[in-house]
Amino acid sequence: MLNPYVRPGIDDRPDYDKALSPEDKSAVSRLAADPHRLPPEASADQPGAQAARLAADGTASVAAAAAVDAAVPDYASSFLDMRDPMVSADGQRPSAIDVSRLKWGFAVGAALTTAPWIALNMVAIPNQIALAAGVKTGVAFGWGDARGGLGAVGAASTPLGLAVALAVVVALGAIASMFLTPLVSALSDRTRVPIGRRTPYLVGGGVLSALIALALGSVVNVIGIAVFWIALQFAYAMLVAPLSAALSERVPDKFRDVIERWHAVGVLAGQAAGGVIGGLSIAFGAFDPFLCAAVLFALSGVATVLVWPREPSSVEQPHVRFDWGSVFATFRSLPRDDGHKPFRRLFWSRTFMTAAVGMTAAYLWYVVRFSVYGTSPVFTSAPLTLPAGVLIAMLALASFAGALLASYSAGAITDKLEEGFGPWWRGSRAAVISTCVLYMIGLLAGLAIVSVGGERSLMIFSFIAGFASGLYDVLVQPMVVDALPDPRAAGRDLGVYALAKPLGLTIGVAAGAGAIALAGGIVDSAPLVFVGIFPAAIVCVALAALFLRK
Repeated sequence: MLNPYVRPGIDDRPDYDKALSPEDKSAVSRLAADPHRLPPEASADQPGAQAARLAADGTASVAAAAAVDAAVPDYASSFLDMRDPMVSADGQRPSAIDVSRLKWGFAVGAALTTAPWIALNMVAIPNQIALAAGVKTGVAFGWGDARGGLGAVGAASTPLGLAVALAVVVALGAIASMFLTPLVSALSDRTRVPIGRRTPYLVGGGVLSALIALALGSVVNVIGIAVFWIALQFAYAMLVAPLSAALSERVPDKFRDVIERWHAVGVLAGQAAGGVIGGLSIAFGAFDPFLCAAVLFALSGVATVLVWPREPSSVEQPHVRFDWGSVFATFRSLPRDDGHKPFRRLFWSRTFMTAAVGMTAAYLWYVVRFSVYGTSPVFTSAPLTLPAGVLIAMLALASFAGALLASYSAGAITDKLEEGFGPWWRGSRAAVISTCVLYMIGLLAGLAIVSVGGERSLMIFSFIAGFASGLYDVLVQPMVVDALPDPRAAGRDLGVYALAKPLGLTIGVAAGAGAIALAGGIVDSAPLVFVGIFPAAIVCVALAALFLRK
């Protein structure tokens, strides 16, 4: 029997409903002409926005700045269909000058936003809590015997009282940020004004953050500090969330990697500048760090808007109904099936690594001011905040140097390790565990230096910590990308992964307060009880390494 004649190009065409995958159909639909304007993708669903948010948190900025290929899967990328990669998601085609302005805009915005935040966290808030408890940080303070001074747990002027007060304030701020950041992102997504949907939040968030920072510097009680600190979380989210979302929307896919690297370098520079500004300004008065932070906050949003190209109007953007479920969609339990076990382990590994980093950063001012300089004889009329602040600035620069070294040498290090130990080493858990061991060595060095003396040598700890934590971020990022539960929902999954930062910070400050309480029953000198954070941080890093095992 003769086969029926098949008309070429007509009868042999495949059934596209069956031949195309859902991803292919989505790519084709983006090319079709639609008379109705589609609502833009929510920032919570954008993998680029969530990756930028991770970098802005300071825990993945080194990985973003490093030249190691670990791209986050983005199924909305123009490289997957026939759209022009030179056109951004908001429909703009930036010129060469506009691309340069975008680079500098995101770098300047990241630096000016990060610097005051670090200055407040490292120096201003711990110092203000000490002043609220009646501890004059500018002069020598007699703690008395460690056991006697720590006997009254409710006394805020004891080392344990300071640690508990600081832990409560920091933990409340971290928990508030978990809810306020996605709320601000959702509000920004639905803003329809002629100047664009991100610009009002950047300018308003900078001004509001400046006002709250000034109010924080004027409060002399712990409850007031906690209230204004929670309020600052909302104002700061108005800066960070729109800036991260704009990176995914305003930058064409062609230049995404380059501008993400500029943004990450801006975060690193802001971290170093924040430590230097906070450390040097505290010597002139307790209010000066808040004043410097207020000025930087006020400039951050305005400078970003002025440097980068004008944002297009969002007036014609379709109205999207506010849905609380979609706003807090990242607050879901981690997948429990065996296939998602690697993602769960990486989440908890980052949680405990963040706990170690956050613990040392939160209590570093107390360690430097009281453990390092608390028992030093005073030969001049200069306040003791002067040498302590200078040391904080030096530690910030040392950590910045270590992070930069990790950023620029990560690719060469992974290549050399691959050559020496075989291809299995690249992306191997053994490489990440090695960075945890290196970080623990740095913490041991810090514990020995503070206990024995030689405050300038504390820069060794800071350099090793910056280098080891930076390498951890670089080496663990490809593992996170490979372990994403659903690559098609990478934005949501990265949002869940980002929750490890506030969760780890809460665990870190609580564990630090407990370690200080335990140290009070061991050491005889009250100022030295703050070194208890180093063993506690070592335990957290060990747990982070333990979760990396197969």
